[in-house]
Amino acid sequence: MSEALTFHFEGALADSHRMNFYECARFQYAAARLMVKLAQFRNQGKFAKKITNSSNFNIDLVSQSDGSFNINVEDSGQSTHDNPFIEISLADLIAYVSERIIEKVDDDTLSNAAISNRGRQSIRDIADEDPAAALNKLVQAAMDDRALTTNLPAEVQDLVKRRVAELYRERRLTLSQPAISRIDAARSQKLIAMSAPLISEMATALRRSADTLEVTSSVNGQNKSVLFLNREMAKEIEISAVDEDITPILGDITQFNKDNGWGKLKIENGAKTLSFSIPYDLLPTMRQKLIEHMKRDLVYLQSYFVRNHAGEVVRLIAVGILPTPSE
Repeated sequence: MSEALTFHFEGALADSHRMNFYECARFQYAAARLMVKLAQFRNQGKFAKKITNSSNFNIDLVSQSDGSFNINVEDSGQSTHDNPFIEISLADLIAYVSERIIEKVDDDTLSNAAISNRGRQSIRDIADEDPAAALNKLVQAAMDDRALTTNLPAEVQDLVKRRVAELYRERRLTLSQPAISRIDAARSQKLIAMSAPLISEMATALRRSADTLEVTSSVNGQNKSVLFLNREMAKEIEISAVDEDITPILGDITQFNKDNGWGKLKIENGAKTLSFSIPYDLLPTMRQKLIEHMKRDLVYLQSYFVRNHAGEVVRLIAVGILPTPSE
């Protein structure tokens, strides 16, 4: 089944149907490499370091439609005659790598959005209840009717779109779990090592050309968000690097959202606190185990470290739990 993917930019130059040529070229090059390598992976369970004519796939650039600035591509889908490694859409694979690279909506983001900034309307102003409950209502309304977000303040719009993309990713990963289960730890590591720098390169388009990027998938006329980035998120991605290898880390979990897998971990005898996130496809198997380990004080997480330019660890991507070492 064919699938249309749209990279939709809004704000800045994009609102006048323009983009900075250099930024857009870097974005397209990175996005094209990501799409082709994901297509290679789903067919062969691996991807080539260099893309040649023989290793290229039929992912076509489609003429631009109306919008702030859209880049449209079309994937003709997989042929069962090719005996692919996994049968999965490119949007599902984007969801898989995004869950491991993009930081999730956390309590700090919600708290900041709940406070009126320079007199602007906040989530708490819109709904007289706690920010998380208010956001959930706005997100459900937006999923029923995308046009409803246009009347929200820009900061709240971004938060709603970000959470909508997260929810659609979660649904995708749940439905594609049988295919995803074929991606073992070694292959997953290679996928993250390949995808992280390309998504970072794609984020350069939000320097001057646009304020936001939303990747949507369309199958049989149904559009669903896969990924949303604003400038703040893009900047964090650009200045961060995901380690290629998994590192065990022992710490005390002080916060854990059992619904989306975000939490906080104290390490170094409480001297430092790091946020962590669990990819949604791993959450069902890790959730209860994590809660049980939390009752025993310290938790030993298998994690990818996300580092800033100085090499300091700024957050974790938790992908497993090891037995807590005895003293």
